[in-house]
Amino acid sequence: MKSLGLDFGTANSSMAFFDKTETGVFTLDGNASSIPSTLFFDFEDNNTYVGDAAYERYYFGDKGRFLRSFKSALGTSTLDHEIQIKRERFTIKDIIEHYIGTLIERTAEQLNSPIDSLVVGRPVHFVDDDPLADAKAEESLREIVTNLGVKQLAFQYEPIAAALNYGIDLSKQEQVLVVDIGAGTSDFSVVNFRTASSDTTMLKAEVISNCGVHIGGNDFDRLIALNYAMPLFGYGQRFKRREQLEVPNHYFQNAASWHKIDMLYDRKVLTAMQEISPQVFEPELIDRFSELLKSRQVHNVLAEVENTKKALSTNLQAEIDLAFLEAGLSNSLSSKDFELLIEPLCTEILEHANRAVKLAGLDLADVDTVYLTGGSMGISSLHQKIVKHFNQSQVIEGDRSTAVARGLAIHANRIGFS
Repeated sequence: MKSLGLDFGTANSSMAFFDKTETGVFTLDGNASSIPSTLFFDFEDNNTYVGDAAYERYYFGDKGRFLRSFKSALGTSTLDHEIQIKRERFTIKDIIEHYIGTLIERTAEQLNSPIDSLVVGRPVHFVDDDPLADAKAEESLREIVTNLGVKQLAFQYEPIAAALNYGIDLSKQEQVLVVDIGAGTSDFSVVNFRTASSDTTMLKAEVISNCGVHIGGNDFDRLIALNYAMPLFGYGQRFKRREQLEVPNHYFQNAASWHKIDMLYDRKVLTAMQEISPQVFEPELIDRFSELLKSRQVHNVLAEVENTKKALSTNLQAEIDLAFLEAGLSNSLSSKDFELLIEPLCTEILEHANRAVKLAGLDLADVDTVYLTGGSMGISSLHQKIVKHFNQSQVIEGDRSTAVARGLAIHANRIGFS
C-alpha cells in the first residue's frame, strides 16, 4: 500500500506517494507533476474547471468566475466570503473543498481505490502572530479534508516535509536549514539528521526549530501591482476639494491580492467608483478602473504583473502589458527597480531564516546545508541574497514543485498511514 501526502499550495498543489523505498508523484493536470491552485466556474457550459483548464477558460474569454490563491483565505474572514455563481452562492471554503476534492478524486482514480488516510502539509503559520486564527485555519482545513471522506488525517509542517525529502538520500550526519519560499508563506526549519539510509524507517531526523512568516511570491506581485499597475487605474489619486485625502486604497489593495479580487465584483464597488470619479484630479483613471471591474479582468492585470516579475529574473527590463484592456496601456520597470522594491521583504525573509538558526541554538557557520525549495525561489534576486547570506554552507536546490509533497508521503509512511 502507498502512503500519501498532499501539498495544497497557494499557487500550485501536488500529491505524492511513498512505496517501500521510493517516492513518486501523481499526474493531476495532464502530464504535469503539479497543478495550479485555480478554479473557474464557466457560465457558458455550466462546468467547473481546475488547474490549467481553469486558466485556459478564463484567459480565452469564457464568461464565468475565476479564483486563485484561495489557500490564503484560511484563518481569515475571507474564508466565509460568498461568491454568486448564477443563482447559487458559494463560500471560499466551498471553493477549497471542491478544488481539493478534485485532486483526491483524480488520485483515487489512479490508485483504483478510495483515499482513507492522508498527510496534508501546512505552513508554520497560516496567520502571523495570531495563534487562535492559525488554529482556526488548520481546523477549517481539517474539516474540508474529512468532509471529502478521508478517515485518517494528519498535518505536517511544509519545511519539515521538505527536509524529510532531502534526508532520504543522506548518508552522513548534517545540520540542515530548509528554506521553503512559496506563493503565500516563507517557512524555515532546522533539522539534525543523525543517521540516514534509503529505508525511511531507519531515518532519524530531529527537528530542532522552525518558524515562518506570511510573505511569499504573491507579496512580490502585490508590490509591483500597487507601484506600477494600479496607478494607471487611479491608485493614489487625490480629491480636488480635499487634496490631503486619497481615494480609499482598499479597492486597489484588493485588486493587487489574488484571493481578494472577487470582492471587487460587486455593484456597490462600481457605484462607489462612479461617485468618486468626478471628485478627483484625473477622473479618467477611475473610469478605467470601473471598466476593468465591469469586464472582470482584474485577474488578467495581476497575471501580467506576475509575468513581469518572472521576466525580471532573466531580463534587465520588463513591461506590464495591459493592451488587452486598452491599446498602448502599459508600464515598465527595471530589474534594479524591482530589487529595490522587494528589498524590505527579502530582508524580513532573511531575518526569519536567521531566527530559525538562532532558535536551534546554532550559529550560521554551524549549518552544513541550506536546502532551498518552493516556487518563489525562482525570483533570482531573492535566490541570490539567500545564497550569499549562507555562503558558509553548501546550498542544495530541491524540486520546487514536489519536494514538500514527497516529504509528506514519507511522513505518512513513518506514522503508519497506508
